[in-house]
Amino acid sequence: MDFVRSIIDMIIVLLFLRMLIRPSESYYNPIYHLIYRITDPLFSPVRFLIRNNNMATLCVISAIVVIRGLIYALFPSMSVSIGITVSCLHLFQFLFTAYFVIWLVSLFGQFRFGMPLFNVMERALNPLRWLLSRLGVSRRRFHFFAFFLLWIGYALLVVLFGSQISAKIFWSYSALLSALMEGLMLIIALFAFFPFPGFFSWMIIISALLSFVSSDPSNPFVQAINGISEPLLRPFRRLIPPLGGLDFSPLVALFFFHFAGQGAQLLLQKGLFLLLNAYPVLSLPWRS
Repeated sequence: MDFVRSIIDMIIVLLFLRMLIRPSESYYNPIYHLIYRITDPLFSPVRFLIRNNNMATLCVISAIVVIRGLIYALFPSMSVSIGITVSCLHLFQFLFTAYFVIWLVSLFGQFRFGMPLFNVMERALNPLRWLLSRLGVSRRRFHFFAFFLLWIGYALLVVLFGSQISAKIFWSYSALLSALMEGLMLIIALFAFFPFPGFFSWMIIISALLSFVSSDPSNPFVQAINGISEPLLRPFRRLIPPLGGLDFSPLVALFFFHFAGQGAQLLLQKGLFLLLNAYPVLSLPWRS
């Protein structure tokens, strides 16, 4: 199941990237052009029915989520409805982590206006900006409120769809607290190094490998990697300068994020255990 999920998540990543890339940009950017070439066959069934590219992409993603749910239903003790629900939950998990990556990179990354990745991130964050502006949040406080909007929104979706699997989950204190803690653990996992590197650990590893070769600093791929990894490595370079021409800051950063993440996860798990003991599976007031 994990292998199927990973493959489909990769396809969904490419489809969402296609939504954020303008057709004109795919002509002069080789990476964007490759994304269009890979995803083009998926649009053949809907290309003549839906003219709007974004709506067509959403329809393809929805169909893929349903197909993944049907594949899950092939496993024992899982019905079709539960399989599709689990597939939707996996989609929400992916979107949550993807948006937090974009949010963190836009907050700390080194990108300038006009750079390809900057434009993609700005378009990805536009729905959040629109929603927060409707709620009366100023642009100065966008990042602060965007964090809570993503975190709480993910928790509510997990509880809502989790109720389709077990009716006891719906709007209970334990389910809501568990979903909130799960969201924080997903954020921490972005920095994990062991047993599987998270997104930001991969950026540090790739950046370290690129430092051993004569990479072109004007290359969009190299700019993206350095723009994400440099803000993470800068504090460690101040503490541990290069020794004998060797930069040990990537290795120190990886170990720091790993052990700090493990400690944070243990604290969250202990806190959740104490909270659930204090509020054992009680329905919220409006449920009773």
